[in-house]
Amino acid sequence: MTAIHHKIRGSYPGFIGIELPDEYQVVLLDEDNFNAYRRNEKYNGLSIAIKDQYCHFEKPIEGSWHVVIEGSSCDFSAKKVHIIYKAA
Repeated sequence: MTAIHHKIRGSYPGFIGIELPDEYQVVLLDEDNFNAYRRNEKYNGLSIAIKDQYCHFEKPIEGSWHVVIEGSSCDFSAKKVHIIYKAA
């Protein structure tokens, strides 16, 4: 499985939208769980549903977070992912 990640630092309230292929998976992880993910250990995260090549969620305002986007297809590419920030 191939993955990319994007770090989010807590700050002002807002929303994050992601345009991406439906077959990708999106998981939101805090710093400790992201480190476990990187070490191939058990982790807990929030799986974000993708519908019609789009997903969105409320941006955490406290701490450091990571958006992990995974894909198992051979044509997985960061160029197919567009992250959009919107203020609340």
